[in-house]
Amino acid sequence: MTRAARLTALAALCLVTVVLLLPAAISVSTGGAVPGFIGELGWWLWPAVGVMVLVAVGLALWERGRGHETSNRTAALARVESRVKALLAASLAAQTQIKLGALKQPAIAVRVDGEEISSPDLEAVYDRLGHTMVLVGPVGSGRSTLLRELCLTLVERARNDPQAPIPVVVDLATWRAYGARKPTEFTAWLLREMNRRYGISRSAGTIWLRRERVAVLIDGLDEVPRVDRALCESELAPFASVVSSTGPIDNLPSVFVEPLTRGQVLEYIASVSPRLDSLESALTPEIWERLDSPLALNLLALTHLDKQVDTIGSDFVGSFVVERLSGQRGAGPTIRALKFLARLGRPDLGAPVHMPHRRAWLPLLPTRPLWLLFVRAVPAAYAGGVCAVSFITALRFGLWPASVFVVAASSLLVLVNKVPRVFHPPGRAHGIVTAALGFLAGVFGGLLVGLAGLWLGAIGTPWPYLVAYVFVVVASFFLALGFVPGDAPVPWALLIAAAPGISMIWTGPYVVLAGMGVGFSAGVAGGIFAAAVGRVWRTVIPVQRQRMRQGRPWWVQPAVPVLGTVGLLGGIGALGSWGTALGVALGLLVTPTAARDYVWPFDSLAEVAAEGITRPLSLGELSFRRKALLHLAQDRLLLTRVDGEYRFPHVALRDHLASCDPTALVRATRR
Repeated sequence: MTRAARLTALAALCLVTVVLLLPAAISVSTGGAVPGFIGELGWWLWPAVGVMVLVAVGLALWERGRGHETSNRTAALARVESRVKALLAASLAAQTQIKLGALKQPAIAVRVDGEEISSPDLEAVYDRLGHTMVLVGPVGSGRSTLLRELCLTLVERARNDPQAPIPVVVDLATWRAYGARKPTEFTAWLLREMNRRYGISRSAGTIWLRRERVAVLIDGLDEVPRVDRALCESELAPFASVVSSTGPIDNLPSVFVEPLTRGQVLEYIASVSPRLDSLESALTPEIWERLDSPLALNLLALTHLDKQVDTIGSDFVGSFVVERLSGQRGAGPTIRALKFLARLGRPDLGAPVHMPHRRAWLPLLPTRPLWLLFVRAVPAAYAGGVCAVSFITALRFGLWPASVFVVAASSLLVLVNKVPRVFHPPGRAHGIVTAALGFLAGVFGGLLVGLAGLWLGAIGTPWPYLVAYVFVVVASFFLALGFVPGDAPVPWALLIAAAPGISMIWTGPYVVLAGMGVGFSAGVAGGIFAAAVGRVWRTVIPVQRQRMRQGRPWWVQPAVPVLGTVGLLGGIGALGSWGTALGVALGLLVTPTAARDYVWPFDSLAEVAAEGITRPLSLGELSFRRKALLHLAQDRLLLTRVDGEYRFPHVALRDHLASCDPTALVRATRR
């Protein structure tokens, strides 16, 4: 209520000052009449405005400085507790407890560096070390679970003690996704994560961090690329209270997670009797050697629970994956999709339902879809587009304008080509269906482009003769400026602009303007498409290019001019006007400008087109039924869901799927 009253007072002061006092003060200062309700107080208007402004500034500063107020703190603690509990409930350990009906996991002990005695009380160790430490342990040792449980303990402490800091758990797996490396980057990322995960505003987060009112618990340091690890450690040091890592960090005390003992494992198996009664007899010396972590115990228990196998391999993660998918028909697409998602390296998988930027996943694709795109789909789409536009041009304006369009458009493809080479197929030539679909897409797009060109050409019909004449000459000059290369294109642009200026003496400006509309529309579409294909090509990594043998430049493929000539059939019986043909050629001069990556708005449109071109390439890895696939993987415990975001239940499972051989895994599930 205090904050609501403060904000209401601030809004009222601003409203009264801006709407009432300030206009009245200006009126009095300029010799105007004093409003009747003010009376003799007219001379005090400016001092009153000043006082109002000072009070409003004070209230605004008070609001900004009260980032630690009770209402914000209570709400933040509730959101932290809710999210951390959701993370714990979605973990593989929690899913194992549900499956087995177990009350709890084996207790994990920790040991401070340099000491011999282990302790199961991480909170006491945290207090003894001055609220700063590194939780060290191998993958699967339970570090993340301990970190989240400690966070919940600190949440209760912060509720009971107003001076205790607010704990927040952040995942460093997303740190590398933000911008260029700057000294303040980690702070900006941390504030962004606190706002995104826990609803803590940037202003409140800045104040809390500066006043040490936040205890930052950091997970996922091992997900940071090694080249950035040292920089990340140096930047997180001023903020971090607890860091989860597989190795120590300089200048921070280390706390080691102890491995599970044989007695703890046997005690856990006995606690869920009779569901795991036969597991103890299946434990060979090789299995005992690797059965030293909560992850290994959970995977082993789930695998044994479902199949009651007599012999368990030492590859716990692989056996678990095979077991999870063994009862599914057609496991191949699911395995390929999970491998694709695992290789994305994202901490959450909500984005693949709506695919992320192509830079994140295009380098993961095999050779074949890329070859189909650059060798089949792109030339076919160009051919379809040229065919459709030439057909509309021939049908509307006659044979000669359409012929000029086909020749000019085919030639300009050489000029705006952004893909230097294409690739011969690895075996027999395939991709006829892809080429047909690309051609149909090009025809559809070409029809839209042609209709848009007719509309653009008809805009100038009601213009006066002189206005249309001047517009054609000026537009031709500026189109030529972008077309002619070199440092001094003005003389050439003037020469090109003189062509319509002279020809319109006989043809009139309207026929030239009609042809320019079609040429301009087609030139913009063709240039943007060429730039989009070039952007996709630049995303293809060298390893993918080396897998494919290079061949002829794609723009010399005869499909574009040959199929474009088919559109000339629409002009049989009507030759058309040379003025319209000249207008088509002039409009096509925009093609090189539209194909440049630095000209607005063509660069933005090219980026949108590049994303649209690449999206179908992901269908071989992720089908249209992505949500159904994610739900299926969640049911099989291969994915979990937290706050609407899918993620792998453990990094070891993700890494195994990322490096697996899908064909071998499918054979194993069938066996």
